Amino acid sequence: MKLVSTITLGLALAVSSVAVVGVQPALAAKKEKPGKVDLTKSVRDAVAAAQAAIGPDAKAPKDIATATAKAAEARAAAVTPDDKFYAGSVSYDVGRANNDKKAQADALDLMLASGKVPAASLGNFWLVRGRLAYEARDYANAERAFDQATQAGDNSTEAFALLVETKDKLGKPAEALAALEKAIAQGEAAGKPLPEAYYQRGVAIGYKSKLAAPVERISQGWLKAYPTQDNWRDALITYRDLNKIDSDYELDLMRLMRTAKALKGESDYYTYAEQVYLKFPGEGKSVIDEGVAAGMLKLTPGSNIKAFSDTSNSRVAADKADLASAAASAAKAANGVAARATADSYLGYGDYAKAAELYKLALQKGGVDANVVNTRLGMALARSGQKDAAKQVFAAVTGPRQALAKYWIIWVDQQA
Repeated sequence: MKLVSTITLGLALAVSSVAVVGVQPALAAKKEKPGKVDLTKSVRDAVAAAQAAIGPDAKAPKDIATATAKAAEARAAAVTPDDKFYAGSVSYDVGRANNDKKAQADALDLMLASGKVPAASLGNFWLVRGRLAYEARDYANAERAFDQATQAGDNSTEAFALLVETKDKLGKPAEALAALEKAIAQGEAAGKPLPEAYYQRGVAIGYKSKLAAPVERISQGWLKAYPTQDNWRDALITYRDLNKIDSDYELDLMRLMRTAKALKGESDYYTYAEQVYLKFPGEGKSVIDEGVAAGMLKLTPGSNIKAFSDTSNSRVAADKADLASAAASAAKAANGVAARATADSYLGYGDYAKAAELYKLALQKGGVDANVVNTRLGMALARSGQKDAAKQVFAAVTGPRQALAKYWIIWVDQQA
């Protein structure tokens, strides 16, 4: 039995809450021009006439037909950059009054092409242009606009969220996640994590496209901001699904899940128990007991889990009695292999102080995989409350296990 990820059942089916479609875009910036304005007379007159026809309330225009005609005159007569900006500005207002999204988009294109949009407002203009394109399912222009918006300084979560969605729709998941990671980094730097749906969306996009590295980073940011038990489970199982890890690595991953109280359902407990009931009967017994107490396992006569339970229970006393002599032999051994194996047993019984002592001995004697030993030494120190020492050891882990060490550091940092 294998741990089953809920990502494909949950996150991949989730509709992003960040791409707001069907909302009338509006320019937040004021369309004002400082200093001298170079308008030709015909454009000035047409703009004034269009504005008068709209009236002071664009939601209740006086004469939309006249406004539309005069705005068209202004655009046709536009020559100077200011002509184009103001002709575009009044055309945008007419488009809003008439709820004509195509007219709004064309008007924004004219204003943006004029070069007269104030630098402070440029990001907002591009954002609105992108939203119009997104709603029209014109994803190529939407991508260009959202890219321009973020480059122009619009670092709003909406701009990044819509950029992520657009790039994903265009079949560019790696670029989508790169944009999301930039937004996550900005939020972390400001002490304001993104809404949880953003992280979930990123994990879903990456999971679907098998982009292991960005999913790892995004899921770590997700856990820093929203460390729920379900999130721990989804993040770790997603990591496992997207990476080639051996059974030893998977066991250590399940140990973190258990530490984070993220084991869920019969499958999780069964898989864990199956891994340890023979080799580490103390750990097997405690995991099975936890599963039964949580109502996730039933020791039905004749079932596999009942056999696991019976086997581990029958082996605990003798196994535990051998630990002292095993530790003494390990101290005399030429290398650290025996010390590591004995430390693993102590870890399974929850004797973290003795486990840490023997893991250190194993490292000292050598002949062992330092990254595996440091991972488990870090676990023992973390579980015994030695936060700083644990983080120092986890920071020394390199290679494929470095990712697991980073997840452990996140957990350590969250402990009071």
